[in-house]
Amino acid sequence: MQAAYTIAGMKPEQVDAAYLLVEAVSPPPDIESWRAYCDTPGGVAGARRDLRVATNPRGHVKGLCLCRQARHAVHGAILDVPVFVVASAADEPGVTSAMVEDLCALAGRLDCAAVRIRTGAAARSFTRMEVPRRIGGGVALILDPSPMAEPPWPVAQGLPVKT
Repeated sequence: MQAAYTIAGMKPEQVDAAYLLVEAVSPPPDIESWRAYCDTPGGVAGARRDLRVATNPRGHVKGLCLCRQARHAVHGAILDVPVFVVASAADEPGVTSAMVEDLCALAGRLDCAAVRIRTGAAARSFTRMEVPRRIGGGVALILDPSPMAEPPWPVAQGLPVKT
């Protein structure tokens, strides 16, 4: 089991490694759309959206999430996480826990009352982890099984047709 993970904004040299994780999201972007999305102003670490990665001590990307501030009918300001993917055969609960703790700390810094994680692609990660309903300074944790409404990146519309 890994001792620690580093959770931080995605660096340009991590874009291609993170693509292997984002392919688990439905619908996934193609590699060029993903690179273009990451290169847009604010795509790597902007005020409204933030791509965060979990890396192990060797620097390998083990988790990825996209988070952004949003409004919630009950909680008010929340940190919405439409993409949350973990890829660790050895320590999936550890990576998940580290990413959730980081998201809750980020939510606290942004004065958000809750973190809502769309668990679609990572549902298994949460079943193996003991998930508290409130973390740290009282930030509520909402695990939402519904899929993200619309992917933030361009998605190809069907397969090319040979004529």
